[in-house]
Amino acid sequence: MDELTKEVANFLKILSDPYSIEIIRLLKNNEMISKEIQDILKISQSYTSQELKILKQAGILNVRKDGNIKYYYIANKSIFKVLSTINSYILELQRNKFQKMIKSDNLDKLR
Repeated sequence: MDELTKEVANFLKILSDPYSIEIIRLLKNNEMISKEIQDILKISQSYTSQELKILKQAGILNVRKDGNIKYYYIANKSIFKVLSTINSYILELQRNKFQKMIKSDNLDKLR
């Protein structure tokens, strides 16, 4: 297995946590402090810190310090192209699954 394949797999592991994706979406147009992220997502302070650290180490987030306050922001906006492509793929899979259900009349069984 080559190094690029390993790097892609590691990157996808980071995105496998739903809260990582939510944090990225929250920071799409804004800088935020960890407390704001924590409050919006209703997750613990320790979990928020852990996710922010992972996203920062992956190069997805960056930090700007203003005194003792850390503001998190997206380091590279290309992450949104990645997420958009994944979203499109998942929606296509769901559409195909739904179409197969309709064709096989399984939809009536759900009622």
